[in-house]
Amino acid sequence: MGLGAFSNLPTYSINHKLSMELVRNYDMIENRISTGAGEFLITSQKIGYAFGLNSTGDAFEDHIDKIEDQLNDEKKEALNIFKGKRLKYTAEMLKTCTIETDYKKRIFRRAFALFIQKSFLCPASTANISPKHLPIIRDIENTHTRNWAHHVNTFLVDGIIELKKWKEGQ
Repeated sequence: MGLGAFSNLPTYSINHKLSMELVRNYDMIENRISTGAGEFLITSQKIGYAFGLNSTGDAFEDHIDKIEDQLNDEKKEALNIFKGKRLKYTAEMLKTCTIETDYKKRIFRRAFALFIQKSFLCPASTANISPKHLPIIRDIENTHTRNWAHHVNTFLVDGIIELKKWKEGQ
């Protein structure tokens, strides 16, 4: 499959009523969802198993702003390439990026990791790349050793907490 096939991927949407029902039945203290079929404990290990993600290793930093001052010039430049951009920009970069130098290979890896994360693992309601998506650029050569399942779980739980707080404030 060539990278041009990304443009042919189907768009999936989750029924809004189902999403809201899951959010409503999520217990933030116990980290579990109650349904008519029973209660389900949500853990990084279960997410790793379900998605085939690494559930061991060091966690990603939770927000790029916490590590921005620790980045070298190349990583700061890479951060600026993606900061505030939309998912479409990343997809276009993947289709047009050449990988003739080591630097361009690292840029491609960063774009690919952001695309997969934003499209499949940690999607959000907006097309913008969130600062929560950016910590992976710090050490792109070692992403395979990071705890991706924890990252997805944290992103999911943070989103549910933000939505619940927003709903309570209405």
